[in-house]
Amino acid sequence: MSQNTYDVIVIGGGPNGLTCATYLAKAGARVLVLERRHETGGGLLTEDFGGFSYNLHATYMMMADLMPPYKDLHLDRYGCTFIPADVSIALLTKDGKAVVLYRDVEKSVKSISRISPRDAQSYRRMYEEFKRVSDECLIPATYVPTIPPLELAAMLDKSEIGKKVLEYTEMTPRAIIDQYGFEDERVKTLLLHLACMWIISPDVGGVGYMVPLYVYRMVNVALCRGGSHRLSSALAKVLVQSGGEILESADVSRVIVKDGVAKGVELTDGRRFEAKVIVSSVDPHQTFLKFIGEEHLDPDFVESVKNWKWEEWSLLGIHTSLKQLPRYRAEDYEPDAGKAMIQIMGYNDTSEFLKHLQDAEEGRLPSPAGHATSITYFDPLQAPSGYHTGRWESFVPYKPKEGGWEELKEKYADQCLEVWKEYAPNMDRKNILRRYVYPPTYIEQKLIDMVRGSIKQGAYISLQMGYFRPNIYCSRYRTPIKGFYICGASSYPGGMITLAPGYNAASIIAEDLKITPWWTPPDYVIKAREKGLVP
Repeated sequence: MSQNTYDVIVIGGGPNGLTCATYLAKAGARVLVLERRHETGGGLLTEDFGGFSYNLHATYMMMADLMPPYKDLHLDRYGCTFIPADVSIALLTKDGKAVVLYRDVEKSVKSISRISPRDAQSYRRMYEEFKRVSDECLIPATYVPTIPPLELAAMLDKSEIGKKVLEYTEMTPRAIIDQYGFEDERVKTLLLHLACMWIISPDVGGVGYMVPLYVYRMVNVALCRGGSHRLSSALAKVLVQSGGEILESADVSRVIVKDGVAKGVELTDGRRFEAKVIVSSVDPHQTFLKFIGEEHLDPDFVESVKNWKWEEWSLLGIHTSLKQLPRYRAEDYEPDAGKAMIQIMGYNDTSEFLKHLQDAEEGRLPSPAGHATSITYFDPLQAPSGYHTGRWESFVPYKPKEGGWEELKEKYADQCLEVWKEYAPNMDRKNILRRYVYPPTYIEQKLIDMVRGSIKQGAYISLQMGYFRPNIYCSRYRTPIKGFYICGASSYPGGMITLAPGYNAASIIAEDLKITPWWTPPDYVIKAREKGLVP
């Protein structure tokens, strides 16, 4: 085998590309990862600003140590550990009160009961159902390749849990929350925020199964100690230790295709690399229209790629360096409000929250509202001793009707920080040493496969999920081009930091390369298979 010849070449060194590459390298394949940027990690991006660490993209780890690669690859040995939150999320109200959710469901019930005893019992019932559905079916299904929808429906329809998943799937997020009969607007707003905060429209059906997973896992949220990049750094270390190679600042111009077979990769500087298998972890447009080229693809396939939809709205982040942690007025009512990993502010009721999302979706700048995290309350490593970092996010349009983000971002950030100050009076100019405003356009500039600020490489709508992600031709990671595979967030099961697309793709590629996997499915997948809940 020549120096530039490999068994596997992975395009894109984000979390899924690194995961796929590492599993295959540990199985004995000669693997090369090509990363366009100066460093790997993709959305696992932590950057230092004057000694303060800002997590510009992925921050909240919903799956944390549930991800099979965490244990399979012993990532804790390479500096990747997670900090769970005993106090998860708080919705703060303008009158100085709060609704607080905890990892311990009984503590959540106690907090909600101060506002509505009936809603407290409804929450317990909802949480227990969401937990069971997620633990027994949705989480295991995340870590196995998908199957056609009719086969999936027939399989799930044979059990109580499966039928519940099918029922959730057809419902909208708003309908799912409403069915539990919550009466208090604050409780409803908090839960609807959790259901929709990763850019799922509240009134779109077909992807409702994401709601129990998001709500349940966000209540069990964690941070990556030392910054989100520690996760990708650990993956990269295991990859190299397993014999894999990483080439940064490697801008791919095309995949070399001969007679319908992927043969290698050419970079913009002219260098070429050959491999038995090429894997892309970037978005469908780059993967198929740029790297492969329409001339090598069926017209129907090309049309499906061109019809790929990005999210209808995105996120604006404000990253701050602080002298003091925020001190919330709501702590006088509920001391744990300030201890929550996420504080939601600016919404009095569901109508205001829904109006915020509608404005963002329709291209208008919403009234300032959002959610914040005091990163260094949980992880002091991310700031100099005695100082802190705070993180604010708002749902906003990619392209506001009011103008460009360069002219709007600082003024809108001022308005958001005024909201934060309303709830935490010490969040004034004296406390904020510096800030970095990060609008949706910066997301796309930093990571070009997050087109239009798309944090999941494509919208979560029924025709782009499950067996249709990214389309029916390659939802099981193989593509119409022999030897060419996909493994990014635009493939099944989707975005967020689950490592699932890379993990699942590695199994498919190992099968095709006739490599014996060294890994075995996690116990929860085995149990789900025994119950007929996953293929």
